[in-house]
Amino acid sequence: MKNNEETKQEEKGDSNKVKKKVKTQTKEQPWYIWPIKIFFLALALSLSFSILSELAMSSAGIVISIIVVLVFISISVITDMIGVAVASCTEEPFKAMASRKVRGAKEALFLVKNADRVASLCADVLGDVCGILAGAGGSSILYHIVTDASTDAFEIVMASVVSAVIAGLTIFGKAIFKRYSMENCNKVILTLGKCLSIFTRNKKDKKKGKQTKKTEVKDEKEKVENNVNSEEKN
Repeated sequence: MKNNEETKQEEKGDSNKVKKKVKTQTKEQPWYIWPIKIFFLALALSLSFSILSELAMSSAGIVISIIVVLVFISISVITDMIGVAVASCTEEPFKAMASRKVRGAKEALFLVKNADRVASLCADVLGDVCGILAGAGGSSILYHIVTDASTDAFEIVMASVVSAVIAGLTIFGKAIFKRYSMENCNKVILTLGKCLSIFTRNKKDKKKGKQTKKTEVKDEKEKVENNVNSEEKN
């Protein structure tokens, strides 16, 4: 009888595992959902960034225009570095770090597990959008350089020079940091994981605070009930 009951329990456990696997498989989204999401995200980011850059550079001087363009170039280079690093990493080092409870290892492991999406978001969306906006910001710099007395030939030359400098700086920065990110991919992603852990820790602390409050309230209720029961017995 015991053997029959044990076999039945094992069969139930196996059936529950199969059901869980089926549920997890059904929850997976089709492959085309992510490209659609990334398309609308790119539209929203490019629109918001372009509006902000136009507001910042329309009435600003040449110094502020150059600073805004350099900021866009820096974001493009850094995001491209993150995209290359997350594509070059493997999960094993971060699993070992997570088992040792290294700060940021869990977040880094999550990034590596979703490497295709992270690389697409960083390199393709943020990197390309900021690169395009940096090139567009060159028109504001050109506006301050070119005057009414300038000839058409001078305008063409200066427009070519400004766009070439922006493109050269972007490609130069990506070339340097791409090599660095490939050689130090674990360090780059762990650093990003540590930055993300600041936000996840705040959420964990809030949850712990709520749980401690609930336990304190329960303890107070139990103390009151115990006092009432002891008074009634007396």
